[in-house]
Amino acid sequence: MRKQSVSGTPREMKRMNQRLILQTIRRKQPISRTEISEMTSISRTTVSQLIDEMMEEGVVRETGRGSSPTQGGRKPVFLSIDDDSGFVCGLDIGGSSITFVVCNLSGKVVSKEVVSTPVSLGLESLFRLIERFLDNAPVPVERLIGLGVGAPGITRFHDGVVLSAPSLGWTDLPLKEEMEDRFNLPVYVENDVNMAALGECWLGAGKGKRHVVMITVGTGIGCGLILNGDLYRGSRWASGEIGFMVTDSHAVEHWDDPVFSGFGYMESKAGGPAIARQYLRGLKDTDGTLVSNAKDIFDLWRKGDETAGAVIWEANKHLAAGIVNVVVLFDPEVVILGGGLMKSQDLLLPQILKTVKRFAPIQPEIRISQLGDDAGALGAGALVLKEHDCPYQGVL
Repeated sequence: MRKQSVSGTPREMKRMNQRLILQTIRRKQPISRTEISEMTSISRTTVSQLIDEMMEEGVVRETGRGSSPTQGGRKPVFLSIDDDSGFVCGLDIGGSSITFVVCNLSGKVVSKEVVSTPVSLGLESLFRLIERFLDNAPVPVERLIGLGVGAPGITRFHDGVVLSAPSLGWTDLPLKEEMEDRFNLPVYVENDVNMAALGECWLGAGKGKRHVVMITVGTGIGCGLILNGDLYRGSRWASGEIGFMVTDSHAVEHWDDPVFSGFGYMESKAGGPAIARQYLRGLKDTDGTLVSNAKDIFDLWRKGDETAGAVIWEANKHLAAGIVNVVVLFDPEVVILGGGLMKSQDLLLPQILKTVKRFAPIQPEIRISQLGDDAGALGAGALVLKEHDCPYQGVL
């Protein structure tokens, strides 16, 4: 580990030292105080003082003793992080469902629930759902560090205002402020795709990577960007809105046909509702075929329906072009694909890989989400650990 120097006020220096010590323990545990001091260049006295404080808080625990040094002396005491010393709650609010998780400091899920999103989701109904979930979670309330919330729209991170979430009917909603007043806990609000990117980097397909693109393909198409290890949000909190990419030059002058009001060009060509719409438009007659969503179209293609195959093939060309554009813009180590449509990866991924190989001058890894539908909620928990002003954030 590269040695670091710290400067600033005594409080800032203490916090930075705590984080560095916890990072070192997390990566090398079990580890002795002497080894921590040598790896971090923090004095042995300071390491011992901070370790003692964190042991009193329950964050760090002793896990045994090593062999006596060859020159004699006391056996070293090994230390590890107590992952159950703190817990976080993560919410992923979607247009059709809400996923709740409580996980410990290492991301182990101790409680999970998925509920249907109410037709009209107001704050009071959301708060009651959260209270019910937390009441049933097997976690002492005093060990709950905070709440992370992924919202399906443009969110302003620094004050937790949901600027626009069309699927929920939310505009300029001060979600962070309202939730902190209700639950008396720190709350962090972020765009749902950004949360999914954080989740995959913490525990999934992006683990250990510093340049990651997460693309979710469902009702709409969104993108979360991890650049040089940090979440990139953009100057107006709207980075990653790749559903608005124009993937056909003819559309510049002639297109005016969003699948839903407020949707962009690419998601009106390659999102789930777009696929269903194009299939129905392509039928010469209804012949009794019932379709209600993209999954039905994929099922029909697997059964040999040529119209379904042609529609999905065309939609996937737009998606693949969008992925090429993202790759050449950001040069990621890995592109992670998630969302409902990627459950049919067997039909989509080969064409995407072929297109990226043909057109992109660089070839990142392209992976399917490892966390699936849990990525956003786990990412919300990760955001709490990353942003909250306490020693726990050092464990990420």
